[in-house]
Amino acid sequence: MRLELLGTSFVNKDVLQQNQNQVPSGKFIEYLNYALESVDQLQKEASIRAQQLALGDEEYLHNTVLAYEKANLALQLTLEIRNRIVEAYQELMRIQM
Repeated sequence: MRLELLGTSFVNKDVLQQNQNQVPSGKFIEYLNYALESVDQLQKEASIRAQQLALGDEEYLHNTVLAYEKANLALQLTLEIRNRIVEAYQELMRIQM
Protein backbone atom coordinates (compact mmCIF):
# COMPACT_ATOMS: atom_id res chain seq x y z
CA MET A 1 0.00 0.00 0.00
CA ARG A 2 1.41 3.37 -0.95
CA LEU A 3 0.78 6.42 1.17
CA GLU A 4 1.12 9.61 -0.79
CA LEU A 5 0.04 13.17 -0.15
CA LEU A 6 0.65 15.90 -2.71
CA GLY A 7 3.28 13.81 -4.45
CA THR A 8 5.30 13.20 -1.28
CA SER A 9 5.80 9.59 -0.31
CA PHE A 10 5.75 8.90 3.42
CA VAL A 11 7.33 5.51 2.99
CA ASN A 12 10.95 4.97 2.01
CA LYS A 13 11.33 3.61 -1.54
CA ASP A 14 13.50 0.73 -0.28
CA VAL A 15 10.76 -0.28 2.15
CA LEU A 16 8.15 -0.15 -0.63
CA GLN A 17 10.28 -2.35 -2.88
CA GLN A 18 10.95 -4.81 -0.05
CA ASN A 19 7.24 -4.99 0.87
CA GLN A 20 6.18 -5.49 -2.75
CA ASN A 21 8.53 -8.45 -2.99
CA GLN A 22 7.15 -10.00 0.21
CA VAL A 23 3.40 -9.55 -0.33
CA PRO A 24 1.96 -12.85 -1.52
CA SER A 25 -0.11 -12.82 -4.65
CA GLY A 26 -2.98 -15.10 -5.37
CA LYS A 27 -4.94 -16.63 -2.53
CA PHE A 28 -6.80 -14.47 -0.04
CA ILE A 29 -5.76 -16.66 2.88
CA GLU A 30 -2.08 -16.12 2.05
CA TYR A 31 -2.58 -12.36 2.08
CA LEU A 32 -4.52 -12.58 5.33
CA ASN A 33 -1.75 -14.62 6.96
CA TYR A 34 0.83 -12.13 5.75
CA ALA A 35 -1.19 -9.24 7.18
CA LEU A 36 -1.57 -10.96 10.54
CA GLU A 37 2.15 -11.68 10.67
CA SER A 38 2.83 -8.00 9.94
CA VAL A 39 0.58 -6.94 12.83
CA ASP A 40 2.33 -9.43 15.10
CA GLN A 41 5.72 -8.07 14.03
CA LEU A 42 4.62 -4.50 14.84
CA GLN A 43 3.47 -5.65 18.30
CA LYS A 44 6.81 -7.34 18.93
CA GLU A 45 8.73 -4.29 17.74
CA ALA A 46 6.75 -2.05 20.11
CA SER A 47 7.52 -4.40 22.98
CA ILE A 48 11.22 -4.39 22.15
CA ARG A 49 11.23 -0.58 21.97
CA ALA A 50 9.59 -0.40 25.40
CA GLN A 51 12.21 -2.75 26.85
CA GLN A 52 14.99 -0.71 25.29
CA LEU A 53 13.52 2.48 26.73
CA ALA A 54 13.24 0.91 30.20
CA LEU A 55 16.85 -0.26 30.03
CA GLY A 56 18.07 3.12 28.82
CA ASP A 57 19.13 1.84 25.40
CA GLU A 58 16.55 3.98 23.58
CA GLU A 59 17.55 7.62 23.55
CA TYR A 60 14.26 9.10 22.36
CA LEU A 61 10.86 8.47 23.91
CA HIS A 62 9.03 9.38 20.71
CA ASN A 63 10.46 6.32 18.91
CA THR A 64 8.80 4.09 21.48
CA VAL A 65 5.52 6.02 21.33
CA LEU A 66 5.50 5.82 17.52
CA ALA A 67 6.12 2.07 17.61
CA TYR A 68 3.23 1.60 20.03
CA GLU A 69 0.91 3.78 17.96
CA LYS A 70 1.77 1.86 14.77
CA ALA A 71 1.04 -1.41 16.54
CA ASN A 72 -2.18 -0.04 18.02
CA LEU A 73 -3.46 1.24 14.66
CA ALA A 74 -2.59 -2.02 12.94
CA LEU A 75 -4.44 -3.98 15.63
CA GLN A 76 -7.49 -1.71 15.41
CA LEU A 77 -7.58 -2.11 11.64
CA THR A 78 -7.25 -5.88 11.97
CA LEU A 79 -10.13 -6.02 14.43
CA GLU A 80 -12.31 -3.86 12.19
CA ILE A 81 -11.59 -6.11 9.21
CA ARG A 82 -12.42 -9.17 11.31
CA ASN A 83 -15.69 -7.56 12.40
CA ARG A 84 -16.63 -6.79 8.80
CA ILE A 85 -15.85 -10.35 7.71
CA VAL A 86 -17.99 -11.75 10.53
CA GLU A 87 -20.83 -9.37 9.60
CA ALA A 88 -20.65 -10.46 5.97
CA TYR A 89 -20.68 -14.12 6.97
CA GLN A 90 -23.69 -13.59 9.24
CA GLU A 91 -25.50 -11.75 6.47
CA LEU A 92 -24.87 -14.64 4.09
CA MET A 93 -26.21 -17.08 6.67
CA ARG A 94 -29.42 -15.05 6.96
CA ILE A 95 -30.15 -15.29 3.23
CA GLN A 96 -33.00 -17.71 2.61
CA MET A 97 -33.13 -19.79 -0.49
